[in-house]
Amino acid sequence: MRHLFFFVFTIFTLTTAWGQSTGTITGTIRSASGETMPGVTIVLDDSRLGTTTDESGRYLLRNVPSGQHSLQASFVGFQTFRQTVTVNGTERLDITLTDNPSQLSEVIVSTQKRAESILDVPIAIAAVDGNFLKRQRIQELDVLSNYIPGLQVQLQSPNNPGFVIRGVTSDDGDSRAQARVSVFQDGVQISRSRGAVVELFDMERVEVAKGPQGTLFGRGAQIGAVHLIQNKARNNQSGEVLLSYGNYNSLYAQGFINQPVVKDKFFVRVAGVASQRDGFIDNISGGTLNGKGTYAGRLALRYLPGTRSTLDLLVNYQYDDYPGTSFKSGRYAPRGGTTDPNTAADLEQGTNLFTRRKVFGTTLLWNQQLTNRLTLNSISAYRWFNSHENFDADGTAAPALFLAEFANSRQWSQEFRLNYQNEGRFSGFAGVSVFSEDNAQRVPLITDERSLLALYTTVINQSVPAVPVIPIVFPDGSPNLTLTSAVLNSLLPPQVPRPLPPLKTRHEEAYANFGKNTAYEIFADGTYQLTSRLSLSAGIRGSYENQTGGYQADPAAVPSLIGLLVNNYPNILSRPTQGRYSVTKDYFSAVGRLVLDYKIGNQKAYASISRGRRPGVIQVSAIDTTLLRPEIVMSYEIGYKGATLANRLQYDLAAYFYDWNNFQSTSIVLQQGQLRALSTDAGSARSIGAEIGLRYNVFRNSLLYGSYSYIDGKFNDTDREGRQQQFAGNRFRLTPMNQVALGADLNFPVQSRFSIYFRPNYTYKSKVFFENTNQANLVQEGYGLVNLNAGVEFGSKPRVMVGFYGKNLLDQQYIIDAGNTGNAFGIPTFIAGPPRFVGAELRVSF
Repeated sequence: MRHLFFFVFTIFTLTTAWGQSTGTITGTIRSASGETMPGVTIVLDDSRLGTTTDESGRYLLRNVPSGQHSLQASFVGFQTFRQTVTVNGTERLDITLTDNPSQLSEVIVSTQKRAESILDVPIAIAAVDGNFLKRQRIQELDVLSNYIPGLQVQLQSPNNPGFVIRGVTSDDGDSRAQARVSVFQDGVQISRSRGAVVELFDMERVEVAKGPQGTLFGRGAQIGAVHLIQNKARNNQSGEVLLSYGNYNSLYAQGFINQPVVKDKFFVRVAGVASQRDGFIDNISGGTLNGKGTYAGRLALRYLPGTRSTLDLLVNYQYDDYPGTSFKSGRYAPRGGTTDPNTAADLEQGTNLFTRRKVFGTTLLWNQQLTNRLTLNSISAYRWFNSHENFDADGTAAPALFLAEFANSRQWSQEFRLNYQNEGRFSGFAGVSVFSEDNAQRVPLITDERSLLALYTTVINQSVPAVPVIPIVFPDGSPNLTLTSAVLNSLLPPQVPRPLPPLKTRHEEAYANFGKNTAYEIFADGTYQLTSRLSLSAGIRGSYENQTGGYQADPAAVPSLIGLLVNNYPNILSRPTQGRYSVTKDYFSAVGRLVLDYKIGNQKAYASISRGRRPGVIQVSAIDTTLLRPEIVMSYEIGYKGATLANRLQYDLAAYFYDWNNFQSTSIVLQQGQLRALSTDAGSARSIGAEIGLRYNVFRNSLLYGSYSYIDGKFNDTDREGRQQQFAGNRFRLTPMNQVALGADLNFPVQSRFSIYFRPNYTYKSKVFFENTNQANLVQEGYGLVNLNAGVEFGSKPRVMVGFYGKNLLDQQYIIDAGNTGNAFGIPTFIAGPPRFVGAELRVSF
């Protein structure tokens, strides 16, 4: 009762304080183009009475004494606005800021849950706004990663991504696994592997926060977070259409329309994209591989019930229909071809290889400004996805390992947060959240027993050299289907009754895993200004997690005697269970950060220490149950960022050291004859790295940019107990030691009628291992890609752009993955990277 009384008394006091305000100044701030501007600083009378604009560009100053005041609105890259305001009750002042083309525009981020300049955030963060995404034709996450130092995104398909930040990979599709790298969409976690890939269209910006970010983004942000922030409905009438066509029959259409429905109250925005392309790898057995088909739409509604409230509703839907992925064998060449992964493959299921996925999400954002400095934020979300992928895991024309994956997930979440923002001593937030998900993954196998038995002779030969290795395809690349039960007869123990039935031409079986997670979290984070230059930031997040991991493998309808070889009878790859096996475990955890930063003018130096955590994993199988301990990382980082040369040059430098314990590693293995995605506590590891990012405004509306990252991430020789480790001295998978991006955005006006743009860029990645085993044959040596966008732009409204684009202009051949499921049988498969893509495009903005 006392707590209820205190709560009512607090609300009454706040309400009374509002009612006693002597005056109010409110309004909306826009750019010259009409776009609302969040994060603009408003200061009254050069005093501490100030605020910043919210997500819809609105500001509110309460308790302003009656009389005349000097109001100032400032935003880097725009000319400062100053005006005298007479306050007598409620005064409305809408402001239009004029840009300053001789300066770099300020990038506003919300990583610390408040709108602030990226140069003021004392952590390593990279951000690109929607304008940069459009001008550089960044439409997919893997392309985006080329421009973010320390970030790698590998896309085998939208169903099979790998996110890597500073050397640590998050790519496990098992429904029980937990992410290391969190992916967020407008504050909602979408990290589950099979649902994390979304098309980048009509975006406001993308933020990538590097290092442990558990305090800011939750329990899954063990080593960083990718935050996708979509455009919301706005109080203006605008629209855009983009059409392009290129080689491989590439068709791309994107657009949006924004319309106020009720003036200053209710706005609607509808956006969509359609992107399709033929595969760039021919499949001799039919169709093409490594193509694309994505169709997505978004409805955004914004309602402003008053000057202090903002309600945003976002509804997203994406459907993917891709041709199959070219998992091409590196040992067996196709008919008339070679093992080069960039040439034609022969995957026996032909056009029955595909990825089809549906993703739906709805999010309600509510921001309620309680006072000039205190805001209540709520994020409510529901999301689901269903995916189905058929793939040829042996990479040949032999019907040996035709696998499928059916994955689905349902999740909901709720977060409440109080934000306090003071231009003086302290700013911070505190809140609570709940997250719940229910996931499942089912993996069927369809095989011809003759081909699969031939594949198994390679595995058996490793322990019994007397058993001959029988190739699964003939030298001409055609399937080897000559095996008879005589071979199986020689391998099975004598007690198996004879005669043996003939090997089946079609065998089917399946296994499934299940994961349920519910997490409750409480968190707080704040920045206190110790002196005019020195600030201390600290945060902590406590979590309670309830996890359930399950596994089920039903016996095959028609048994296979091959299962007797590996003790999985009547199945072959998945040992049968008696129904579903499930294990439940509770986890309690705490993560946090401590940051000290020192500001000198437009420069800021900082040093931080933080603790990250990957939740434990409940790994249940027919063989055993393994409870992997939570993975812990301690991070130590220093950085320096700022702007100089009248804000024409912006820079960001960082160096870090990570120390891991219970490092979790996942690989596809054959364990006791059972095909498993096996996760292990690989022990201790460390990573040392450095990053630099630069942006320079060379002349009006034109800039140069560049970034470099160095990562030395390896497993230690011994674990914490001094024992030799499995991957001692090996480098982290999917992690180039050096990554470079260089580019320009040059614009040359021709009189006042039109301008010419020229946007070249170059990206480079050094040697990458695809497995933690660091196998010499599963590697991609360093390579660079040259890209170019060029064209002309006409007019102001409507603005018309006609251009040319080219990706990988020099047609560099490389691979994006190697090993995969086939590697468990000694026949690794390889996936080619995209070749040269060229085309023309037309954009009309109004």
